[in-house]
Amino acid sequence: AVVSTQSAHYGRGNELDQVEKERSTFQTLASEKDTRISNLKSDNEAFKLKERGWNVEKKKLATQIEELQAQAASQSKLLTEREDSLKKIQRDIDLLNSDQTVNEQHRQQLTNLRQEIEQRKDKEKTFELEKLRLDKDKLVQEIETKAKLRHGEMERTLDQVQDLNSKLEANLVVLQNKQDSQTKEVEEERETTAMFKAEAERDIKLQKQNAAMELEELKEQAGRREAAFQERILALQTELQNRPSGSGVNTGDTATDPAAPSPSPDQLAPSQLAVQLRDQAREIESLRTARARSLQIAVTQFQKGDTVFFYYDETKSNYLVANVSPNEYQYFLHPDNLGALGLSLDPPGRKPWAIGVIKDKEFCQARKVNNRFKVPEGRKFYRVYAQPRDSNNAPSNAPSNSARNPD
Repeated sequence: AVVSTQSAHYGRGNELDQVEKERSTFQTLASEKDTRISNLKSDNEAFKLKERGWNVEKKKLATQIEELQAQAASQSKLLTEREDSLKKIQRDIDLLNSDQTVNEQHRQQLTNLRQEIEQRKDKEKTFELEKLRLDKDKLVQEIETKAKLRHGEMERTLDQVQDLNSKLEANLVVLQNKQDSQTKEVEEERETTAMFKAEAERDIKLQKQNAAMELEELKEQAGRREAAFQERILALQTELQNRPSGSGVNTGDTATDPAAPSPSPDQLAPSQLAVQLRDQAREIESLRTARARSLQIAVTQFQKGDTVFFYYDETKSNYLVANVSPNEYQYFLHPDNLGALGLSLDPPGRKPWAIGVIKDKEFCQARKVNNRFKVPEGRKFYRVYAQPRDSNNAPSNAPSNSARNPD
């Protein structure tokens, strides 16, 4: 019984092992089946993709086949027509060859037929060549026409450019001549100004020397007059001290007659005499200042009341103010004012230079090319009115202008 039980247990264990093996085998087979199914699906998808590509290629091939069929049909039609034509010609040739009694005329007709075929071919070639030649000639003519039009436009443009260039060159020459003329005028003015500046400096030096002598003389006269007045004041004071007390001097309490003559220095009180002396001293000082100012000659930035040096300019045929600044406006003496300075534009009475005081000035601009001041059109300048230097402020005892200006 124990043996049988063990055998039964042993047999059942073998069955279990076999079942496990079968189970393992089944699982392996199931896994392989899944793998195969997955592979089949992948193959199916790839097949579908290939099928789609085949369909596209099939459609393309079908389209190409249709096109080739159409071309083949067209070519077949042409070949058929050619074959029919050749067959007809062959029949004609066969008929001619089969007839042994054909004469020379038929042979000539055959030759003519062949020649006619060749001539037709030559005519067709000639027609095509003539057509091509005409098209070429037409194209060449169009190109030549366009080229001529373009050439004409270029010639007109070139003529316009040449005309404009000529005008610009003429304007450039005019401007260059104008600039040269202005440069020449400026150089001549500078040279003339420098020459007359030197003369003016010499004259100013002489005038300063004369003025110094005059001032010294005036100082001496003023000193002598002041000493005389001082002596007179001392004498009057001494006389007043020596007078009796009852004979007083008029102090201004009584009314004075306006029509009465001015009292002499002997009849004046010391205070009144001192006032009169101070007034005379102030008058002498003002005359001295005016005299010194009149002796100073301005050479730039001219204003009213300035003493200036006038010189005659040959290029302008007018009198100009000597100016040391070349960038400043030119100052012309007004032609209507020549007589006031004793000047004249006529050669017999013309002086090379003169000195005067500016009374007034006018700002002008040349409106014409030809003007009496001979300046370029558009040039701005001044016209001045002047008077002799010693006409208003020269002291009575000063030397005359002719003595200081030899001209």
